[in-house]
Amino acid sequence: MPTRQHVEILPPHPLRAGYDRALERGSIADAFQRRLEPANFTPGYLGALTERVEQALGQDRGDETMRWRLAFLLLQNNATAAAVERAEELLAGATLPQAVRLARLVAGIRGRADQSRTGRRVRRVNWSINNRCPMSCQGCYNPFAAEQIDLDQARRIVGKLAAHGTTDLVLAGGDPLLWPPVFDVVDDAIASGLKVGLDTTGYTLTAEKLSRLHGLSSLRLPLDAVTPEVQRAFRRSPDDRLLDALLESLALCDAEGFDRVRVHTVASAENLHQLPELAAEVLSHPSVAQWVIFQWWGRRASPATVRRLGVAVEEVRAVVDGIRRDHPGREIHLAESSERELLNWMIQSSGQVVTFGSGAEEEFILGNLLTDEVEEILTHPILDFEAMARGIPVTPGTVFGAPDAARG
Repeated sequence: MPTRQHVEILPPHPLRAGYDRALERGSIADAFQRRLEPANFTPGYLGALTERVEQALGQDRGDETMRWRLAFLLLQNNATAAAVERAEELLAGATLPQAVRLARLVAGIRGRADQSRTGRRVRRVNWSINNRCPMSCQGCYNPFAAEQIDLDQARRIVGKLAAHGTTDLVLAGGDPLLWPPVFDVVDDAIASGLKVGLDTTGYTLTAEKLSRLHGLSSLRLPLDAVTPEVQRAFRRSPDDRLLDALLESLALCDAEGFDRVRVHTVASAENLHQLPELAAEVLSHPSVAQWVIFQWWGRRASPATVRRLGVAVEEVRAVVDGIRRDHPGREIHLAESSERELLNWMIQSSGQVVTFGSGAEEEFILGNLLTDEVEEILTHPILDFEAMARGIPVTPGTVFGAPDAARG
């Protein structure tokens, strides 16, 4: 396999192209729009900003924009039931589109308030274990954190998940293969009884690394296009041979007899027409056991990127239905963006746990596994256990049981 460029990016989120650069730096409005940056999305930053917004709102209780900001911050920073109730009060009679959207989200949370949150079990956990990546994908929604845990801390988290009864663990990033301790984490997790999937760009995959991952239940590799220009434009890599590199990783899995590959394809307005041809490529590899096509999700992208890449779910469904007819018997999943609302229970590379809605900037801190127990985090009022139960297991060819199986 040719030598590839060594690239490690901490992607900037949200994309700076979406910022209002006319805002005064350091103002409440500017601090609010920067709250999802990796160094800022922490309880400390959000707590200090909440105090500033509270003070500003005290000067003008009728400021709907400030009321919306405060409601958002209350929900995002380890929200309690009381915080959710206050957010509902702040959003009462909302007229701003963003406030109306947030009010709908709060209504859903309040509608689940009577559901028992004790004795619950989180079956599948996503873990953005490494905060570096060789690519910076268009509209990437992974919750990058500035901090990076070490191996001992990772082992503590694995122990907590195993003791809790988690069955499926997805190690992602960034790219976990850029973090050398990941192989020890994989071994520990498997030894603890967890089924492990590893979500990688495949950009640095080698035969030696693959041999150390033989115990995985699935290895997830991306492939989004049949032409180099479209592939590279979406994944935004400095390597003009990116498509070749991704295909080489699939070929390596074929050659090494690793038959539990799950290919990830993001369907956007720019590659939708290529999917039928891409299907022939993806499904020709004996290593591929599962193909998941994700409707592009612009929840962290700039408005201009959303206009350029956004695609209606009906269009994606039509293409995927055609692919399924042409390739009967193959395991092909469509992940619609609306079905991913509050689905993910995501550990960041700092140990912080988050979930996210489908709207812009809807990211919510639930706790931190370096200090909290899984059971404590699962009492968080924002969690939607029915949504979480829709997740796809890490082992191809298997399904989770009914939604109430999320109970311990």
